[in-house]
Amino acid sequence: MEETPNWLEMPDDLMANILQRLHTGEILSSARKVCTTWRRICKNPEMWKVIVMHNPVDHYADHYNLERLTEQVVDLSCGELIDISIEGFGTDELLDHIASRSCKLKRLSLTSCYDMTRSGLIQAVKRVPQLEELSITKFFISTVDMEAIGQNCPQLKSLTVDTGSFGLADYDDGYALAIANNMPQLRCLQFFDRDMTNNGLQAIINGCPHLESLYIRMCHGIDMVWNLRKLSKILSLIFMFEYNEGYKIFSSDMDSYSDYDD
Repeated sequence: MEETPNWLEMPDDLMANILQRLHTGEILSSARKVCTTWRRICKNPEMWKVIVMHNPVDHYADHYNLERLTEQVVDLSCGELIDISIEGFGTDELLDHIASRSCKLKRLSLTSCYDMTRSGLIQAVKRVPQLEELSITKFFISTVDMEAIGQNCPQLKSLTVDTGSFGLADYDDGYALAIANNMPQLRCLQFFDRDMTNNGLQAIINGCPHLESLYIRMCHGIDMVWNLRKLSKILSLIFMFEYNEGYKIFSSDMDSYSDYDD
């Protein structure tokens, strides 16, 4: 009879790959307690180069415990962390903990982190000048904040901003000019709910010469976008305008608007 392979003899890198498919919180709260082999693997900083911590639907942690777990796993990374995503919880203290212990951080994604503040975000990005990707969703941010982000993160290549229902402190092209004047290395830019005009868009195109992907939603101050595409070499250009219960979409791959209903 053929013997069943001993899964504990699996190479550590393969075992780590399997464990990393679990939610970070699941690894910390249960998986690493299964056996000494898993516990040893989970102590390796290589396990924690990418961290995803979302407020779960299940019951294994409340907001306070999620913050403590996140701080713990950041410490386990021993400075090797390059990518972290947080959703539905978190404070300025957590941002400070991440920034002060993550000298290699390249990507930061914050979604619905209602207890974090603008000043906390700016203080954090000042400590990670090597940041290349920043995603901010459902988070209030102003023109001054965006200028500070650009000035303190000169290597920023990808930016996503969606303020949701929070709105902006500044309107018209101030926000666009902050990006155009402070983020020359941008390759990918996603705008949601921006009140921007053709002039602001042209400033971004001029100020971000490496821009390859531009996605803009609900920028009602922009008109005649089918002509603006001629002013750049952007590979992927999408404008989406909501109306009634559907959308008008313009893409650089299309000759005109298309209508999409929900």
